[in-house]
Amino acid sequence: MTKMQYSNLLKGFIQELDDCYVLMKKKHEDNKMEVEYIFKDLQDKKLGSIREVIEDIQSLIKERKKLRDEIFQDLENITIKINNFLTEKQDELKPEELVAIKKKLVEIEETKAQEKLNSWRDVSALKKELRDHIREFREKRDGIDALESMIE
Repeated sequence: MTKMQYSNLLKGFIQELDDCYVLMKKKHEDNKMEVEYIFKDLQDKKLGSIREVIEDIQSLIKERKKLRDEIFQDLENITIKINNFLTEKQDELKPEELVAIKKKLVEIEETKAQEKLNSWRDVSALKKELRDHIREFREKRDGIDALESMIE
C-alpha cells in the first residue's frame, strides 16, 4: 500500500468517524429534546391537576362562606319576624306562649352560634387541605425545575 493510498484510507476513516460523531450528537440532541418534551408534558399534566384541585378548594371555601351568610340571613329574618309578632301580639298572648316563643328565639341564637362554629371548622379544614395542596404543588414544581436543570 502506497503512502497516498494509506493517506486516502485514513482520510476516509476519519471522515466516517466524523460523520458518525455528528449523527450521534444529533441523535443525542434529538433524544434530549424528546425527553424534555415528554417531561414538560408530564409536568404540565401533574401541575395542572394539582392546580385544578387548588381552585376547587378555593371555590369550596367561598361557597361555604356564602352558605354561612345565607343561613345567618335566614335566621336573622326569622328572628325579626318573631320579634315583630311579639311586639304586635304581646298583650294577647298567654305567659306560657310568650315563654315558648322566647325559647324559640334562644334556639335560633344557639343555631346561629352552632352554624358559626361549624362554618369555622369547615373553612379551617378546607384551608388546611388547600395549604397541603399548595405545598405539594410547589414541591413538584421545584422538583421538576431541578430535574430540568439536570437534563440541560
